[in-house]
Amino acid sequence: MEVNLKVHRGVQLQDAAVVGSLQESWQAGPSGSTASRGASTTGSRRSLQELAPAGSISVLVIDDEPDMREMLSFSLPSTEFEVVTADGGRAAVELLGTRRFDVAITDLKMPGMNGVETVSALRQLDPDMEVIVATGYASLETALACMKHGAYDYIRKPYDIAELRHLIMRAVEKRRLRSLVPLYEVSCALLSLRTRSEVLTHLGELTLDLIPHQAFRLLLPEPGTDELSICNSSDGLELSPAVLRELARRAIDGQEPVSVTQTSRDWPFATVSRLGAALAYSLQVGDAPAGCLILLRGVGQPLFSISELQRGSLFAAQLALALETARLNGELEARVKDLEATREELVKAEKLAAVGKLAAGLTHELSNPLAFTKASFHSLSAYSRAVNSLWTVTRDVAAELARRDDPHSAELARKLLTVGGAETETSIQDAQDAAADAVDGIRRVEELLIELRALSGGSPVSPVERVDVVALLGAWKGEGTLPRPVRVEDAEPIYARVGRGDLQASLGRILDFLCETPGARDEGAPALVLRVGHEAGRPCIWLEDPLLELSEALRAELFDPRIQVDARRGRTMRLNLGLALAWRLLSRMGADLSVTPGAVRGTVFRLMLPATEQA
Repeated sequence: MEVNLKVHRGVQLQDAAVVGSLQESWQAGPSGSTASRGASTTGSRRSLQELAPAGSISVLVIDDEPDMREMLSFSLPSTEFEVVTADGGRAAVELLGTRRFDVAITDLKMPGMNGVETVSALRQLDPDMEVIVATGYASLETALACMKHGAYDYIRKPYDIAELRHLIMRAVEKRRLRSLVPLYEVSCALLSLRTRSEVLTHLGELTLDLIPHQAFRLLLPEPGTDELSICNSSDGLELSPAVLRELARRAIDGQEPVSVTQTSRDWPFATVSRLGAALAYSLQVGDAPAGCLILLRGVGQPLFSISELQRGSLFAAQLALALETARLNGELEARVKDLEATREELVKAEKLAAVGKLAAGLTHELSNPLAFTKASFHSLSAYSRAVNSLWTVTRDVAAELARRDDPHSAELARKLLTVGGAETETSIQDAQDAAADAVDGIRRVEELLIELRALSGGSPVSPVERVDVVALLGAWKGEGTLPRPVRVEDAEPIYARVGRGDLQASLGRILDFLCETPGARDEGAPALVLRVGHEAGRPCIWLEDPLLELSEALRAELFDPRIQVDARRGRTMRLNLGLALAWRLLSRMGADLSVTPGAVRGTVFRLMLPATEQA
């Protein structure tokens, strides 16, 4: 997903920061600048509720006349404005390197750097700050020059305080309305992300759109615990997890933002010389904490301002909502998948039930005819062998008569061979082969009936016992047991409560299926791998086939009764019930059979068995 970035890309990060600062005390500006009576002198940690009621609009007054600076400091109500003064353009530019302001009021005629140059420099450092130009020599040319360089408006000296206050409020309102646009865009982008991974991927750039920072950390609660896990970040800063969790706890416990600076007594990042300020937001979903977002700025960058604190609080609320929405989406998708899996299991069970009903009828109808037919073909086979023996004796007798020097004996030998005919031996052999094929066909039908009887529930259930699964798998370890190499990985004994016969039959059917994988019988083909272990507290068997590649659709249909090529017995097609039976036998003993792609390639059959205590 592509997210449009709204940060002023042509400005250095420290110059693109928005207004003001939160610090232990509003620092006195550089040489030539002073903080007025409206500047805050409280502690380093300031909450939104503490900052908003009084002096929430920060104003920078730039004038080379001390009387004019002092007059404005006392004339603008301290309940509304925090006034900081500077004696010229250069002092204002230096001061803007340490903090930001909502509005600046600059004189037009000043030594060193005049008003037009000051407006241009201030707007370059902070494009979000509104600048009002004050002059006693107003003209259309100077007004246009100031507007061209980014001034919001101008006012004549001497000041009309009511008019100045009205102009400041209009400038602040314009600034705040303009700041809502990126907040709205970021909120829309944030709430459009559906998964937690998407939120974490785009969080850095979305936060940077609102509050420029050097680095950030997101701490989220571990499911089922009170521990906060720290999401990975690629900024390369090595920050103590304990320090991050402590700062997050302070924000979460107080349920309001916490700001600390490098000059604070409780500055937690003393070991990281590159950092100068940190701002922690509690993420709340209702009354439940959903984590903490920590923004970090480097040394030399402006400290975090009140307006940034306010925007960040709104963003933190949106972030908490986005994370909760992503969590709910994940739960919903998981439940949908569970429902789909349940539906597939029900469909599979219905199919097997239908096959079982058909099997019960077929078994009943075909068992007796097959028994008679099988007996008849056995008799035919025995008769063919007897005829073949008789024909052999006849040829031997004819040969013996032909050797006698007696015309009568020779004629008798000729008649014996003539009665049989030249194709007698071939016919007798064909009859023998036909009888053998018929018996083999009947045997295969009987096997099919046994499988159908098992699907119908007619086969006996193996008695449940405590079985060492590792020892059971060793039955397939010897050479020649299967037409494909098998490697059973050694393990300590692992026990499960299963029907030994049903488990062996199921494993055998799965292994038979895997032995038919294309290329499985080629020389040098990789071996099947059988592993045993535990998963979710239950004994588990993994059968790994590096050759078998199945699509998702084929994996979903793998345990349905179906027709497949039977290359092993030389037949073209046969009804494959082996995997369907394996699934049925395992299901009725409380085991789960599933198929997943291999870690690198191939396919893995996973059998989760009922648990029992270890030996």
